[in-house]
Amino acid sequence: MLELVCERSDEHKVPNRKVKHEATRSRKCGCLFKVLGYVVREDNAWKLTILNGVHNHEMVPYVAGHLLAGRLMEDDKKIVHDLTNSSVKPKYILTNLKKKRKESMPNIKQVYNERHKFKKAKRGDLTEMQYLISKFEENGYVYYISEKCESKTVQVIFWTHPMSVKLFKKFPTVLLMDSTYKTNLYRMSLFEIVGVTSTYLTYSVGFAFMTPEKEDNFTWALQMLLKLLEPNSDMPKVVVTDKDTSMMNAVANVLPDSSAILCYFHVGKNVRARIIIHCKVKQNVVVVDGQKKIVDEAKHSKLVDTIFDA
Repeated sequence: MLELVCERSDEHKVPNRKVKHEATRSRKCGCLFKVLGYVVREDNAWKLTILNGVHNHEMVPYVAGHLLAGRLMEDDKKIVHDLTNSSVKPKYILTNLKKKRKESMPNIKQVYNERHKFKKAKRGDLTEMQYLISKFEENGYVYYISEKCESKTVQVIFWTHPMSVKLFKKFPTVLLMDSTYKTNLYRMSLFEIVGVTSTYLTYSVGFAFMTPEKEDNFTWALQMLLKLLEPNSDMPKVVVTDKDTSMMNAVANVLPDSSAILCYFHVGKNVRARIIIHCKVKQNVVVVDGQKKIVDEAKHSKLVDTIFDA
């Protein structure tokens, strides 16, 4: 016996756990549609009996984005797994799935869900931090971890590639430091340190994930950075940062003999953003062929470059 019912049958059950969003919706509306299927042994064929053939809701005009219509088959899941291992972005994975099977209608959310299941299965019983450390050890990375004494939770983790260590020992003269914000799932800032070779090429020295961007965390990361150098090797001579007070204080404490300068790009960006407000540059706008144009645009650009160079 096989019983087929509408996906909107039954009533919505309120979960006992606290939901993430207060305003939630449900597909369930108590639809009574039901079809009973069974096999007749004499004919060896399926027979269907319609117990209730009426829906109490309107039918959707299209099935694109529907959970059942867009569900991933086993072949689709294998494609998602292989492309995830190759570091392909989810939007390109979705495009690949639609090209492989024209009748498939998955959405980007289903791709994200399958990627999450695949990564969780690879991790096994390990936590995300334990899995990250295992990958560091597997690939020979150099890493250091700072934990809170009372809770044993990771506060800062610093890592670098063995090839980066070799380059840093040869070219430690100039370092560029910057932090990115809100670019990952855990909202942790990524502290990146870049070096410059004698041929003016850049290379990544090391990275650090830190929970709060405090001076102590920057200081600890820079101290771990100096561990990569040999005792009698040259120290960094120039350190370039943006105007981050915590980072600048940490550089002054850990590298007191280095010359700390501000990033030329950030300085220019701030000048160009504020020059119109503070200098009150007038711009005469005229309409030419139905489009608005600035008459003194060249004069304005020249003024910006003059102040910036000064």
